[in-house]
Amino acid sequence: ELVDCLVTMTATGLRPRDIVTPASLRNALTVVIAMGGSTNVALHCVEIARAAGIDLWADVLSQAEFNALSRRLPVLVNMRPFGRYSMVDVEAVGGLPVIVRELLDAGLLDGDTRTCTGETLAEQVRRLQPPAPDGDVIHPVSRPFKTTGGLRLLGGNLAPEGGAILKVAGVEGGITDGVFTGRARVFNGEAALIAALEDRSDSFADHDMVVIRYEGPRGAPGMPEMLDPTSRITALCRQRDITIALMTDARFSGGSVGLVIGHVGPEAFLGGPIALIEDGDTIVVDLNTDRLDCRELDDPVVHDARTAAWASAVEAGGGVHPAATPVDGRLLRRMRATAQPALLGGGMRP
Repeated sequence: ELVDCLVTMTATGLRPRDIVTPASLRNALTVVIAMGGSTNVALHCVEIARAAGIDLWADVLSQAEFNALSRRLPVLVNMRPFGRYSMVDVEAVGGLPVIVRELLDAGLLDGDTRTCTGETLAEQVRRLQPPAPDGDVIHPVSRPFKTTGGLRLLGGNLAPEGGAILKVAGVEGGITDGVFTGRARVFNGEAALIAALEDRSDSFADHDMVVIRYEGPRGAPGMPEMLDPTSRITALCRQRDITIALMTDARFSGGSVGLVIGHVGPEAFLGGPIALIEDGDTIVVDLNTDRLDCRELDDPVVHDARTAAWASAVEAGGGVHPAATPVDGRLLRRMRATAQPALLGGGMRP
């Protein structure tokens, strides 16, 4: 089938930029949100758009529009990590065309976008004639698996440019009336948290907010996914029936669940607000206003004092904060010097 599509594209002169357009990117985001998809879409979609000469947040949709879309879109699939089934089961009951048809019929997708078959999206779906949702693995828009969409972008004093991302569909508890309030437990790097979870797991308590920092695009460098710590925290929460949230300037695997917030920026390596959090600070996640805040940093005296202390540590470290992982080798040094913020896709500048 792939070869057939390539032959069709070659014969008709259909180019990738004819397919990757603002409308098709919006369609893609819509489908991902309706499937409760990975937070990584906020990285990959930005980079795909950039390669096609498109600014995702300016030309496709703003962060506010992204959140508005997610609020009105239901989740249609009962699929792991927050549901029962897998993508294999989705495929067995008709696959992606079933979901696309549901969203098209509900007026949530642009059917005029061109696909790699040379047809429009609407033409392709009509030709395929996918079945109706089975109601168990794939749900109809009228009776969704979850009533709200899968993803949310957060701003606030810990993410002043926005872009911190939460998979709402994967949250298992801890939010009351749309708000989570937690106590900061700060770890400079993933390894420090893993060690604490292995050696002192009983030190973690209900409504802790774990902070993993210096793991962003430049800090790590390379913005690793936090599947290991999120998996361990999820297991601990289920075992003790508590909620431990997590926030990081790194990213997550699509398999991560829980109240986990990634892409927090500016990242700690660059002196973003996440670098200023201290143990015991009060962290508030408000899904009513889409904010991620540290109450202590609202005090300008505290904010300025912590900023000055961070800057002094960087100066003493020769331009790099001592908490950041040292890097060796030309590639890692290049990544640290050129990595883009998560909002711009997290890749290296050309």
